[in-house]
Amino acid sequence: MELRQLRYLQVLAEELHFGRAAQRLGIAQPALTQQIQILERDLGAKLFQRTKRSVYLTVAGRLTLEQAVRTLEQAERTATVARQAGRGEQGSVEIGFVGSAAFSGLLSKIVFDYRKISPDVELRLHELDITQQVEEVYSGRIDLGFIRPPVPQWPDGVTSLTLSREPIIIALPKGHLLSRRSAVPIAALAEESFIATQFQEGVGFYAQVAAICRAGNLTPRITQRGRQFAAIGSLVGAGLGVAFVPDSVRNLRFPNVVYRPLADAAGFTDLALVFRKAEQAPAVVMFINKARQAARQK
Repeated sequence: MELRQLRYLQVLAEELHFGRAAQRLGIAQPALTQQIQILERDLGAKLFQRTKRSVYLTVAGRLTLEQAVRTLEQAERTATVARQAGRGEQGSVEIGFVGSAAFSGLLSKIVFDYRKISPDVELRLHELDITQQVEEVYSGRIDLGFIRPPVPQWPDGVTSLTLSREPIIIALPKGHLLSRRSAVPIAALAEESFIATQFQEGVGFYAQVAAICRAGNLTPRITQRGRQFAAIGSLVGAGLGVAFVPDSVRNLRFPNVVYRPLADAAGFTDLALVFRKAEQAPAVVMFINKARQAARQK
């Protein structure tokens, strides 16, 4: 049984006339007759009753027609999904992200813009640390990752695209003596208690802050650590210390926290998209292109 034979069955059932049905199908009448006979033989049932003056469906023909129409509709849906997937309009994309990407505004903008052009693609987001994301992009468990470089070593076939760059600033409890300054020198932080991110040697925001401290001859006295900047900001607001943070942390609006730039250190932190160099999945490629577009507009 072939889909074209089911289509012939459907059209003939609608026309109940071999000549008109053959004309609609764009084939010769004898060819239509032959295909219907082959279908009847393969199914072991007579589908049409023919007389000199009329053609009509048998009981077997009516029941077969119902199933044929469903089969043809499902085949068309299958073809539509395949075409949409080929254009990146169907499928799924697994996305990793660090917590600080969420409040930067860029992650939400890229996802929002992507969903406008590909509303039927399922996006699944997973909060993961930087090394996890790089490993899982490499292994194929996720498709993309939003990370903060640097990464000491990239696996073969994995690359990144810088999306944005922002200053590293200092978060202070409201009323702190240093909050009276318009900018804070590194040397003025020598006696402060610091709230820092989790230790990841040579990775991400920790590595960027370490570079600032080395350049300023500062050995920060770390008394608290937080996994996320949301937790770090809350601890600063509680008066437990100061913290280096990305400038976009201001978007979280913690009570009792003020922010100041560093007076004598030019520290920056990047947000980057990590992905496979040879990525071919249309939905993923479209997301990368949307991220690249957002980076140019930043």
